[in-house]
Amino acid sequence: MKLFKHYLVEAEEKSKAIKHLQHLAGEAHFIGKEHALEDNKRLKDLHGWLSGENTSVANIGVKADGSPSFEMGHVLNPATGQKEFGVAYKGAARGYAFTPQDIKEKFGHSEGLASKMGQLLEHGRKVMGPLHGVVQGDFMGSRKDGTISEEGNQITHKENLIKYGYPADSDEGKKLKQAKISISLHTRIDGKEPQYNIDQSKFHSHPDVHMFNNKLSKKGLNYSSEDKNAFTTNFNKANEHLNSLSNHDELVQGHTEHLQTYINKTVREGKYPTTAGYKTHLKNRLQKEVDKVKRPESKLRKSIDMQNMVSHVERNKEDFGHLFTAHKHLDKAKNVLLSALENSEQNQMHTINGNPTKPEGFVVGYKGGAVSKVVNRSKEGFSGLNLNK
Repeated sequence: MKLFKHYLVEAEEKSKAIKHLQHLAGEAHFIGKEHALEDNKRLKDLHGWLSGENTSVANIGVKADGSPSFEMGHVLNPATGQKEFGVAYKGAARGYAFTPQDIKEKFGHSEGLASKMGQLLEHGRKVMGPLHGVVQGDFMGSRKDGTISEEGNQITHKENLIKYGYPADSDEGKKLKQAKISISLHTRIDGKEPQYNIDQSKFHSHPDVHMFNNKLSKKGLNYSSEDKNAFTTNFNKANEHLNSLSNHDELVQGHTEHLQTYINKTVREGKYPTTAGYKTHLKNRLQKEVDKVKRPESKLRKSIDMQNMVSHVERNKEDFGHLFTAHKHLDKAKNVLLSALENSEQNQMHTINGNPTKPEGFVVGYKGGAVSKVVNRSKEGFSGLNLNK
């Protein structure tokens, strides 16, 4: 029989971590009309914010390319029945670790993960008090593991694809040189709704913990008249095609997951989506579902489902053409905004394999709680590089 406090623990440990942030101008039109309208408003509001207007944009953060993703804060410890500082990996699937022994039990299968989570448990408490809640973040570097290092006149840290650097004699470089770990804290998750792009200056300061500066720097931000015209042209063309759809919701019903998978495929291949390409992708994917099952009646049922789905695309190929053309123009409109954000003065130097690169992307928080990520989804962009890893 479970004790009452164990039920409290389960409720306390149920993660509110953010599993997926929606791509601005990249997904909503594959879900339905209402989602598309809301997403288009967010896209236009970011355009307005860059133009100096007062819009629904509340804050913009720089996405941090760290690993692992974690949660930490003061949560209920099932061993003591008290709220204590603990750390969890990727949505608390394994529960929180409160002691070095917990670290071994939960993460001992991976030496590298156990090392990072152990360091987070040891040093993370130095910057977090009980009133700081529970936060989600990314591990950005470790002196112990050698992912914080000195390279000539730079101090660098790298846990994933991007290496971040600072002049050794800069304030940020001096902080990183002294630190034992570097972390990025971006979302508070213990409230009714997540709070994005949280202000890291509200946490305690400690020399052992370097806080990755994920605030967008507005220095050098330039959104030219050419940019504005390019955005408006593509935005208007996208809406012309969306408004040409006979019935947006009926068109994408049952197709959303397949459409999103297909879009990721086109990113890997460096292509824009087409109706013919989607039809081939859909048929191949659904055929695999047919081949998986053994019973004749199951095969027949899945074969009929496949035929119905593919026939639906063929009957509505003109509307799917409008949908994919709208996607192309929305992507181009978004990339105009992304370019302006990328070309602002960054808080860190970014390199991949020694070559200068742009930030991973940006997270835009809106008044009212909505949030979107803005990334380069081309084959050469960060999103494309990650898909091809």
